[in-house]
Amino acid sequence: MRTAAVKRLIERALACLPDPHTEDVIDDVFNAIEHHPEWRQEYDKLCVDLGETVVNTWGGFWISHSEGRSSVRQVPSRQSTLIASYSKLTSANAKLSKKLKEPEALEAMAAYFRQHKADLPAHVRTHREQIVELLMAGLSAEEAFSAVLANGA
Repeated sequence: MRTAAVKRLIERALACLPDPHTEDVIDDVFNAIEHHPEWRQEYDKLCVDLGETVVNTWGGFWISHSEGRSSVRQVPSRQSTLIASYSKLTSANAKLSKKLKEPEALEAMAAYFRQHKADLPAHVRTHREQIVELLMAGLSAEEAFSAVLANGA
């Protein structure tokens, strides 16, 4: 898996946070990474290898997946300078969407793109693979597009 190293970094940072985790847990995790020298070095290397957008988007995904929560809305980051914005998460009882197989994910991505083409920047097309991966991992089309666009796309 291309993002396994991102997942491992996120899991270590998430484990250091005090319980219970708030709806702002994504911002909290990136803040912890930013202020832990070893984690920050690993984060920077991942950004060079995968790109900052990929690392930040998948970081948010792995956090919400680990917490068993889904995105509520995008807000500007208040703690971390590593991310411009993040998704506030639902309560711990909410469930993630159903994971899709690649053909279903491609169809969902295309349908969302057609419906929102006028509102989406043209360069979102360069993030097709990442959007499909997020859809296959259980994010809704709106969440996948929002996550990619919010993290520098």
